[in-house]
Amino acid sequence: MVVYRLKKFLREMIPVIIIAFSYVFMLYIYEPVVMYSANVNDFWFGFFALIKSNIAFSMLAFLCLLAFSSLIYLISSLFKKRKIYDIYLILFSSAFIYLYIQGNFLAGKLPILDGSPIIWSSYKYQSIISIVAIICVLALNFILYFNFKESYKKTISIITSTIIVMILSGLIPILINNKELYIKKGIYVSTTDNINMLSKNDNFIILLVDMLDSKTFDKVLKENNKEDLFKDFTYYPDTLSAYPYTKESIPFILSGKWYEAKESFYKYYNEALNNSSLFKELYKKNYDVNIYEQDLLWNSEKSLETSNIKNFNDDLNFKCFIKQESKFVLFKYLPFSLKKYSKIDTMDYNICRDKNNKVYNVFKSDNKETYNTLDKIDLQNKNYFQFLHIDGGHYPWNINKNFEIIGNGTYENKIESALTVIEKYLDRVKESGQYDNSVIIILADHGDSKYNPLGRQNPSLYIKGFNEKHSKMYVSDKKVSYDDLNKSIFGDLLNGKKSNELLLDASNDRVRRFIWYEKSDNYYEQTLDGHAWETKKLKNTGKVYERYKVR
Repeated sequence: MVVYRLKKFLREMIPVIIIAFSYVFMLYIYEPVVMYSANVNDFWFGFFALIKSNIAFSMLAFLCLLAFSSLIYLISSLFKKRKIYDIYLILFSSAFIYLYIQGNFLAGKLPILDGSPIIWSSYKYQSIISIVAIICVLALNFILYFNFKESYKKTISIITSTIIVMILSGLIPILINNKELYIKKGIYVSTTDNINMLSKNDNFIILLVDMLDSKTFDKVLKENNKEDLFKDFTYYPDTLSAYPYTKESIPFILSGKWYEAKESFYKYYNEALNNSSLFKELYKKNYDVNIYEQDLLWNSEKSLETSNIKNFNDDLNFKCFIKQESKFVLFKYLPFSLKKYSKIDTMDYNICRDKNNKVYNVFKSDNKETYNTLDKIDLQNKNYFQFLHIDGGHYPWNINKNFEIIGNGTYENKIESALTVIEKYLDRVKESGQYDNSVIIILADHGDSKYNPLGRQNPSLYIKGFNEKHSKMYVSDKKVSYDDLNKSIFGDLLNGKKSNELLLDASNDRVRRFIWYEKSDNYYEQTLDGHAWETKKLKNTGKVYERYKVR
């Protein structure tokens, strides 16, 4: 009798076993691999660290689904209500089929995850489509059940197995063809070491404030009566950046090498920093080099020549990682009307470094966190270089100048919080007595145009040279290109030129280069014959750099 019941139980559980496996495989094996493969350069951790965590979680989730399904079956048997288990199976299989459709066929209209606020109310059409899909899938399952009651379990097992075979057929080529998946990464990390250090001799400081539009920041400075902060600087309002996004801008600023998609971005990033003329000149002049960059992709041993970059392992904090990954999975697979509850806006893999790595303090670019990290300056004899990247005016716009969380915040509110960081940064340099012997450059990677990459080409740029004192801030009418940073500006400042002595030979009618793109789009070369803020004067040259195909 016991053997008979056990056999019956296993027979009844076969569809559940297949569907449960399909759930965890699709959501926590297939989807993470696809996501990682499509954005391989955006993650600090390696592929095998991802797979190890996801396999462990998938096994745990699979066992939990089986346990819950077994409980439903036992309750159904105990009360001799077979329909309880049958209805559960219908709902269980319907949910899987719907999730498959939603995540693989209805995900084309998902909001772009570039940090900008998601206006969920503008996705009403997609929400209706999701509801229609749910109704259709449920109706289909109930029709199959009532018309093929005895063979329903077999039918649904075949349908589910077929879906998994299709998913697997799409996964295998990715694993075979995408060689970048297997690059070891995540072991070189920017820490806060030396962040409160300066030299008694020479200091060269670059404070990069993310998404700081030139005209907007100038307006915020005046409204907050903080112009005197920059009285020893020269302000270059007519500055043209290189790219509309941070990803390409950072390595370009540090190397002067353009990314034209001739190789993978990962390869470009490392070669750019490995061969940076700025770094070579700094080391030649005996500078202690420190780079504070949260999303560091510099995974070459050469990065260890910088003092604050440390060699970590790429182990993930399991609980943290699954929590962050689940936000993306829910964002993609939930019905549109429920996606806003995925908390996708808080997804951050940078907080998931293994707890064993906390022997070092990993640098984070958050404005408030950076503010709290800045402390009294310690002095050394060796020359000192610091590149410090903070969130600046970047989304989300949810804090004010006192770092208080606010609802319906504005871009200007976020900039005011960045200004609070800048003010503390400069004050502590002055208090240390090393202000005069410091070059200080405050710049942005790009400007802002209210969620549109077109119009981001005019970043802020303020420069102070060695031993430079003014009664008030200079304003230069020079047409600056970020191409000038490595070609002349950095070198001239290192050699003692004042901020108003830069680019004296630059023509006022010069034509400047900019490479524009939208997320996942190709790169388009543009030129600007006019002022940096004149977006309408950006003209396509006809050169298109096709996005590098991962292979």
